Amino acid sequence: MYFAHFPTSFLSLLLAWSLIPLATVRAYFIVNSPSSGMIWANGAANPVQWTKGLEDGIDSFDIELTRLSQQGLTFVAQGVPATLSSVNVFLQDLPTGDDYYLLFLNSTHGLMYATSQKFSIIASANSSTPAAITSAPTVTVSGSPNPLQAFATTFPPSANGVASPAWHALDGAFPQAVAVLATMTLGLLGGAWAVL
Repeated sequence: MYFAHFPTSFLSLLLAWSLIPLATVRAYFIVNSPSSGMIWANGAANPVQWTKGLEDGIDSFDIELTRLSQQGLTFVAQGVPATLSSVNVFLQDLPTGDDYYLLFLNSTHGLMYATSQKFSIIASANSSTPAAITSAPTVTVSGSPNPLQAFATTFPPSANGVASPAWHALDGAFPQAVAVLATMTLGLLGGAWAVL
């Protein structure tokens, strides 16, 4: 009865406005290296660096190498922990070319998080190839793309690999609790409105 005094357009606008904070996107994943025009070399450890959002829900991801002119993927690393911000990729006998990309994704579910810019791979290191990052782990990749080949490296799962449900603000899951409570409240209001 109380809601009957308000026009439905006003109530719809109020409802939509109240849900805006729940729809914010916190995804931020930028590949810093390799950058456009960078040259990687076979027989050398080549740096990969990224910047990722802290509360984006990505605990780990996979890295794959691909080309524009050729079919196939080279599986670099699986289960890279989100706590890392760089790895080195040691190349052995990869085909040379100037159309390579790195893909950062969840290969199990097919979710793409980020891609690098186009870079080149040459036969051997020279003065224009970047230096490895000494504090980063190194992954060794060899040969041409092969769909039957496993990932070159699989990182161990962080913690036990299972995300526990977190319902308080200290775990960074406060938006989950707000979304559940808002859904329950709106369901009750809708039911009460239908009855009245």
